[in-house]
Amino acid sequence: MATNWLPFWMLILSWCCHLLPGDTFRAFVLAENVRLDLTTANGYQWQTSLPNGSLTVAGHVPGGIYTDLERADILQDGPLLYRFNDGNYRWIAYNDWNYALDFDVDPLLVNQPGVFLVLHGVDTVAQIRLNGFFLGETDNMFVRYRFNVRNLLKAEGNQLRVELRSPVTVSRNRYEEQLMDYIVPPRCVPPEYQGECHANFIRKMQASFSWDWGPAFPSMGLWKAVSLETYEALTLRDVYVATSLNGTNWQVDLRLYCETIDIGVSHSGTWTVRLVDNNGVLIHEMVADSLLTGNGDREATAQYQLKIAAAQIEPWMPNGYGNPTLYNLLVSYAANGKVAVTKEMRIGFRTVVLVEDDLQTGGRTFYLQVNDVPIFLKGSNWIPADVLPELVTTEYIRDLLTSCVDANMNSLRVWGGGIYELDAFYQIADELGILIWQDFMFACSMYPTTSWFLESVSVEVVQQVRRLQYHPSVVLWAGNNENEAALRGNWYGTIGNFDLYRQDYIILYVDTIREIVRKEDPSRPFVVSSPSNGKASEEEGHIARDPYSELYGDVHHYNYYVNAWNTSSYPRPRMSTEYGFQALPSVHSWAAVSDPFNDDDWSFNGALLSNRQHHPLGNFEMELQVSSRFGLPKSNLSSRTGLLDMMYLTQMHQAQAIKTQTQHYRRHRYQLAENGAGLTMAALYWQLNDIWQAPSWASIEYGGRWKPLHYFAVDFFAPLLVILTELGDGTVAAFIHFDRRQDLVVGTLTVSIRSWDRLDPLATFSSLINQFVW
Repeated sequence: MATNWLPFWMLILSWCCHLLPGDTFRAFVLAENVRLDLTTANGYQWQTSLPNGSLTVAGHVPGGIYTDLERADILQDGPLLYRFNDGNYRWIAYNDWNYALDFDVDPLLVNQPGVFLVLHGVDTVAQIRLNGFFLGETDNMFVRYRFNVRNLLKAEGNQLRVELRSPVTVSRNRYEEQLMDYIVPPRCVPPEYQGECHANFIRKMQASFSWDWGPAFPSMGLWKAVSLETYEALTLRDVYVATSLNGTNWQVDLRLYCETIDIGVSHSGTWTVRLVDNNGVLIHEMVADSLLTGNGDREATAQYQLKIAAAQIEPWMPNGYGNPTLYNLLVSYAANGKVAVTKEMRIGFRTVVLVEDDLQTGGRTFYLQVNDVPIFLKGSNWIPADVLPELVTTEYIRDLLTSCVDANMNSLRVWGGGIYELDAFYQIADELGILIWQDFMFACSMYPTTSWFLESVSVEVVQQVRRLQYHPSVVLWAGNNENEAALRGNWYGTIGNFDLYRQDYIILYVDTIREIVRKEDPSRPFVVSSPSNGKASEEEGHIARDPYSELYGDVHHYNYYVNAWNTSSYPRPRMSTEYGFQALPSVHSWAAVSDPFNDDDWSFNGALLSNRQHHPLGNFEMELQVSSRFGLPKSNLSSRTGLLDMMYLTQMHQAQAIKTQTQHYRRHRYQLAENGAGLTMAALYWQLNDIWQAPSWASIEYGGRWKPLHYFAVDFFAPLLVILTELGDGTVAAFIHFDRRQDLVVGTLTVSIRSWDRLDPLATFSSLINQFVW
């Protein structure tokens, strides 16, 4: 959502109008509200230092401590991702760091009725001081913090101080404090991760403490903008937009979430809402008077409803099912004859339903329906584009998402161990028609349910839902990644006190997160976990006996000890939202982080590859799969040639394995087994993108290079797909798959059998295709 803050002194000053990449801004004369970004790009000179003053360098906002130290040439072992630097530079995360800004402001700014310091993203635990006065603390990377500085800000000589604490130390201390009551596992990540412990005790990117596909860079800093915001009465922070089709009209429900300068004081004004198409044609306009009173949190909400003739609207549809048509929605507030604030956003008209109907064979369906059209989710899982968010650009996000569309994908699952993505991610997904399954940021851990934790999470959920809700691409909320399965499967030794951890699970995900989501966004479905059995998990007390059931919900499936090119190795679930096989990075990616003259760096059994292989037994499993399908290369795997051979073979094995599994899921969209399995409606492989150069499951390497898997995805996600499958009796069957009913055409299927030693086919079979099963 683009926020248009307008200078109040009748002049458009470029230094007050800077926004982050991906935002849009329009400035108007005769406006009241001001947002002054105290960012590096706006010319403000931040400094960062160790608390004892022994090291001081230029700081950057938005930014982080790792990139600031690298820019200042403090890090002498080379770039951050070079060789073993994830460990060599870990000392950075073990220290506290201070960010400081000395600045002046225009005297007119100081004298406004409402003056607030807003920190849009702090990573993570910090104390904030302005001119020596303690404003408060931050403890959540995903929360925006606002402080009233009306009586503290000066025209000259302001001193803003952000005192950040080591996330590693904070997490360890909180874990140890929790131990006085009972353990909240895991005790630590597996040693192969070469990471840090207790990420579940701090609300920051969980993967920044390392994962089985990524390094540990537990950063600190101001990863989003810091701004001064002034207004005479109120400002508009977020806009809730829900569209529903009622007969011949689209109904648009709006909630305008405002922040006020005071508590208990009423402010009168006028709202104007305009809906404009892409040609600038006005479709609808509403003007309404308003009287808003700030509550104890200085917040107020206005609600309105629009009705628009359906004939005027082209619905938003996902890629491959129609056009992802967007419209411009402009919301402005005026008081005393002056426009105070304007927001402009792009919205789409669509409905979404999660269908869970009972089946006579047992179980329930589980699929998403967009504008009454059942959608087979074709795509992958998204992890953060970089372990350091400040390095992510709008251009890189667009490149990755465009690669999804180029591979005929229509869906991505934003995985729950990363971040709620930048605004640009969702804006581009809206434009491209990519459906977003949005996890909340909880993954592969039990979590505390202390009052401070639940309070912080509650604010996080409210703010993130309000920020993201208006995007038509976001079609489902999920409470966590794999924590239902972890609890039922005793991943972390919880079985001895199962009822306690089950109670904590329900308190966090059901009583807290789900209840907030239902209130804040009734327009789209919510599932408590992924994988889960959907409603069946709820009926079993939210922890299903078998969260991986083929008859309900979604599954995550990994098995590296089967024939990955044989479809009998795979389940027939309602949705498959994670599955994958590892492969080595390409020679081009590996060359960027290795020493070209160090033979051990170029060995499959070398220390560098071992350092980057975070998946336990990962190299053994890749060897096993390559050996079973291709045979191991004749070259010595410890040699440079051996590593290059394994790079090729693991990538080709990965591509064929995911092709086989994906086609298996697409085939079972139309098949229902006697035991009730099948009717599969999603194939989201793990994972789309890489976070560094290492063995991983990704189809796109760090930086954007496609692996063979992504080229294969162009074909196995094609709208029209012919799938040849060997059945149990040894016969070969051909299945023709269409994504959309309207694409069905009568035709002739021809299958030829060929040999490498002759040009003519050994045999040819043809069949008229004129019957379709739905």
